Amino acid sequence: MTELIEKWAGVTAGAAPEEADPVVLECARLLAAEPDGEQAVLLTFGLVNMAPYVLGRRGADVERAVVDALGAAAEAMDEQCLQAGGCGHAAHPYTDSLEEWDTDADGLLDAPDVEIPLDEWDEAEACPRNAAGWARTAADVILPGSTDGIPEIVPESHQRYIRSLGSVLNDYPNGDPFWDLDIHAGPPGDLSRAALAGYVVVAHANCWYAGSGRIRQRSLLDDMIEGLESVLPLLPDEACAHEDGEHPALRSGSDEQASEGIHLQSPGGRSVLREEHEDGYGASLEAWTCTTFLRALAVEARDHLREAVDRLFGTRETAHLDPVYLRPDGRLDIDLLSERHVPFKDETASEEAALWAARRYERLGPDGPALDRTVLLLLMGTAADSLELSYGIAREILGILRTTAATLPGGACDHADGHAPGHERTSDRLARIAHLYAPDAGPAPGPAPGPDSGQGFRNEVLTCPVHMAEVVTKGIAEIEEQFEEELEAEEERLAE
Repeated sequence: MTELIEKWAGVTAGAAPEEADPVVLECARLLAAEPDGEQAVLLTFGLVNMAPYVLGRRGADVERAVVDALGAAAEAMDEQCLQAGGCGHAAHPYTDSLEEWDTDADGLLDAPDVEIPLDEWDEAEACPRNAAGWARTAADVILPGSTDGIPEIVPESHQRYIRSLGSVLNDYPNGDPFWDLDIHAGPPGDLSRAALAGYVVVAHANCWYAGSGRIRQRSLLDDMIEGLESVLPLLPDEACAHEDGEHPALRSGSDEQASEGIHLQSPGGRSVLREEHEDGYGASLEAWTCTTFLRALAVEARDHLREAVDRLFGTRETAHLDPVYLRPDGRLDIDLLSERHVPFKDETASEEAALWAARRYERLGPDGPALDRTVLLLLMGTAADSLELSYGIAREILGILRTTAATLPGGACDHADGHAPGHERTSDRLARIAHLYAPDAGPAPGPAPGPDSGQGFRNEVLTCPVHMAEVVTKGIAEIEEQFEEELEAEEERLAE
């Protein structure tokens, strides 16, 4: 056995198949011949120790041979213990590993090391029941669903992932959703079949929230796209043998999809899914790991994230909005334009209207109609202060505001009461801007006349140069504060 163990030690992830396959197949042959023999425990752990290598031999004969040998050994050693009236151990170490599972490849590393002499092992470690538990675990890692009897133990870390993603995907994050999603942005280093499936399912569940605009850091979306593209070579574009309805019918809630994806990433979690399938309301593990099914999910998630990056962080066309916000005589349709700047109505229409207004202001230039430029600048300030702008749009508006800031006069003014009522609502501010542009369209908004009405916040107050400078300064500060990390990251990229 010493010579065999030395050979086993050389079979690690990434080993050359022409050298490693014969060693693994010989160990599997010996174990299959005597699955409850004197050397069964040692042979079992020999295969378990070499399982990280077998993960990289997907579809090769060695994969099936190892799974069959481990399955036979698990059944034989369990029967052996049953015939002996039990082993006397209250628990076995393999269940502790299931509770602390990280990824499939890393989890296998917790198995007892055959290079350590058997007489130095803990008694429960060397027990055939422990070996049987590890045999089932390794077989399930190599070929999900190939064996049963694994306890439904979902690791605590995976349960935390399920809870954190559930809160984020239901739009009630307990912390910063960026970090909750970032943990799952890229695949683990060594992908088993089920870890690959779990990663893709979770990425698909997360992509809708990540692309919603609630995540302001482009790096997360870029990392998710890169991660999905990195696994596509493992998901060939080909038909499969599954009939209609055999692939998993993903549940309607993204949080439920994420939970299923996390369950795929541990042996105990897969037992939960397997139980659901046997009860008649879930897909088989073989269907969950179908590469045709997974490729469709990965491509859909990647394409959605690409579109989101372009929408949230790229530039947008606004020329088509000229007929919408300009009247035939070239004047602004101020009622519609100001209405679009009200937050929480139609986010896409609002931020595109804000971008159109900013570009119109820039296009008119210093020699353009003064009233148009004043109103458009006030609308830019309103957008920066009140709308949930995508980074790409906010960045462009910020550039225009910064350029404008350098042209505005400083100093003080005579408006002791300020330039806006206290706690002014956005809708009231927009009504004042609309009235500034079209005073004949209706009565002036604002406080009713009276002894305490002060300036009444008339148009001359709204157009005060000091007020205009305040609007620009505040708009710049709002965007810079809101997108501080993104702006710093972009500056660093440009400096490289």
